[in-house]
Amino acid sequence: MKKINLDPTRAPAGLPLAISAVFVSFAAGCGTTGQQAQPGSPGADQVTRFDMEPVKIEATHTPEGTVIEAYDASELFEHAGRALSDKRFDEASKSYDKLLKNFPDSSYARPALYNLGLAQIGKQDWAAAVESFKTLIDKYPQHKDAKDSLFQLGACYAEAENWPASAEVFARILERTDLDADDRIEAIARRGFAQFNLNDLDTAEKTFRAAMSFKQRIENEERLSTDFFLAFSQYHLGQIYHQRFRKAELRLPDAQLDKDLEEKAHLLLTAQRAYIETIKFGNPAWASAAGFQVGSLYEELYDAFMNVPIPPELGAEAREIYLGELRKKIRILLEKSLRWQRENLLMIERLGVQTEWAEKSRLAYAKLLQILDFKPAGEDAQGPSPAEPSNPPRTTPPPVPPAPFRGAEPPREPPPDNEKSPKRQVL
Repeated sequence: MKKINLDPTRAPAGLPLAISAVFVSFAAGCGTTGQQAQPGSPGADQVTRFDMEPVKIEATHTPEGTVIEAYDASELFEHAGRALSDKRFDEASKSYDKLLKNFPDSSYARPALYNLGLAQIGKQDWAAAVESFKTLIDKYPQHKDAKDSLFQLGACYAEAENWPASAEVFARILERTDLDADDRIEAIARRGFAQFNLNDLDTAEKTFRAAMSFKQRIENEERLSTDFFLAFSQYHLGQIYHQRFRKAELRLPDAQLDKDLEEKAHLLLTAQRAYIETIKFGNPAWASAAGFQVGSLYEELYDAFMNVPIPPELGAEAREIYLGELRKKIRILLEKSLRWQRENLLMIERLGVQTEWAEKSRLAYAKLLQILDFKPAGEDAQGPSPAEPSNPPRTTPPPVPPAPFRGAEPPREPPPDNEKSPKRQVL
């Protein structure tokens, strides 16, 4: 592709006469906004001259002949915006790149840079998105878009599993003085999530509790636009205690087992309370995840009991009797797990939504039905016998519900005063 740089006072050689005339008249119309002829001068009708966005001309030689393309920043911006809205992320990225390369000083450059980051997020090109948002933050540090870019930057680091960088970015955001309540809770929650993934559970717990405390302080003053990050924080408080519950061992002899069981039961109930508080927010994604996890707690406790070392002095026959009696005593844990999974499925049905956690509950529900229908020798207890789930279970578990990205619907025009940010929305 050959680019033709135009002298605004004359047409480039080789262009058709009609095109030459256009460039001459266009160049003559460009000037400084608001410039007027001096009163009293000959022919001094007042004339207003407008600044115009520059036009780029490209000539491409093909076997069929030379193809000439003329475009300006606004056309590229419109084209890229339509592609981004339609989720044609490669096409959007190329158009935004082209705009930024050819019109770096255009009023479209800043929103184009932000939207380029969004297109790269759509492509899951986290490294490229990081660079786009870092560039915007460095180039326009005082603009409102810099705040949104910081949120995007921290989220992209999280997607790339660069947890130290993500935690640092959200700590930096929390030092800002221009955060509203939604901003602050999101930043706290995302910072806690990075700490959680760094396995710094004590610090993460303090951070998530800070989000809940902040909500209590401002609930009579500010209305939040979303409960997502509150439910997010509450769910991960449950996850922290759930992890501690998993790590708590049950050991012999009996005196040690009693102490271990008391600690493990305490952690189970603490995690369960946190998950139930999550459900109360009514956010479908987190409520269904929390309901599943409560059921999992009881199944995991059952497994922990079954993995307690068998007293070594027992012979083979005595061991079988021991395991049969143990299954009878702890069967209630599987029944509790089954009831929770069933209630979780009913709750999701009442909410009228479908989440991947519903599928995960179906998988657990079907497995528990199979276990409870299997009766080892000497076991007479009958478990509950609800109907089989109508949909087949998943073979692989789904991920935890993803946190939403802050996004921007591509503005059709750049902000007229170059100070207004594009409207933000969740992608």
